[in-house]
Amino acid sequence: MYFSPLINQHIHTLILVSGATGFLGAHMVCQLLQNGKHVRAMRRETSSLKDFEKIYHTYFNESDSLQNLSWVNADVLDIPSLEEAFIGISEVYHCAATVSFLQKDKAMMMKVNEEGTANMVNISLLNQVNKFCHVSSIAAIGREHSNTQVHENIKWTASKLNSNYALSKYKAEMQAWRGAEEGLQVVIVNPGVILGVCDWNRGSGKFFEMVWNQMPFYTDGVNGYVDVQDVTRAMFALMEQNKFNNRYILVSNNMANKDLLHSIANLLNRKPASIKVTRWLAELAWIFSGIKSAFTGKDQAITKETARASLNIFHYSTEKIEQEIDFKFTPIEQTLSYICKHFLKDQQS
Repeated sequence: MYFSPLINQHIHTLILVSGATGFLGAHMVCQLLQNGKHVRAMRRETSSLKDFEKIYHTYFNESDSLQNLSWVNADVLDIPSLEEAFIGISEVYHCAATVSFLQKDKAMMMKVNEEGTANMVNISLLNQVNKFCHVSSIAAIGREHSNTQVHENIKWTASKLNSNYALSKYKAEMQAWRGAEEGLQVVIVNPGVILGVCDWNRGSGKFFEMVWNQMPFYTDGVNGYVDVQDVTRAMFALMEQNKFNNRYILVSNNMANKDLLHSIANLLNRKPASIKVTRWLAELAWIFSGIKSAFTGKDQAITKETARASLNIFHYSTEKIEQEIDFKFTPIEQTLSYICKHFLKDQQS
């Protein structure tokens, strides 16, 4: 597959996508190309295009839309590279972020998510960018108590329910809102756990790998889930309809952990999880995972944050986006069916 280098595209509205080699960023690039947009995709010099190519081929044939796509080597923490990336840019979709629940990654995650967003905002302001879409997370919405209904107007609350990742995304949001106060037209999206065909060893792909390996455990936690293509469709629609100085929760379904795992197990024809993990078992799990990590040198499979988060119950309201732009989410069953078909295909290849 050939990708054109950075070229002069000033005769068209040129859109910059950060984090374009990542899961969501790659889908965002393809969404824009599908809509006939001209895209400059940011990648770090060391980033692989393998995942991007896989996602690209779920949208297009080999040469479709490549004439509208150019790449630029740039890092959100490297201002000179960003200055080059922003030349001629009219709109920005800021998808780049670091996601980790490991203590050793905290400092870098905070730096990338907060400082990286600040850099993107500052250079957008300097270059008089017309529109800026910032990808946040449902984790960035203040949650003081479990078993609550969450909506866009809830203010951030410091609480033990917030992970380091949540804090980093909240701080990133504050940078985006600062940009709005300084004149940048900003829209923020807060997606739930994003589901789609991806690397089965990372992110939400782990759900399918765990079910395939017949992991027997589940918790009673409830979380919000959303199809990756719903996220990119919503981002595109909000930018096109100029829904600025707003943020929108993007969740297709609020689903219990047990129900999600059982649905995947049914689609993959595997034995469903049957052992309920209580709070004290979850605490033991991350402690033993930490001990194992210390002996093996490998990252913890279960951290304190992920163990505790798996027990929380949150229901997210999507009334705002559904009413304001008449947005329809893909049913979770349809999303899971599509992903499982691809998962099974990969197992056979």
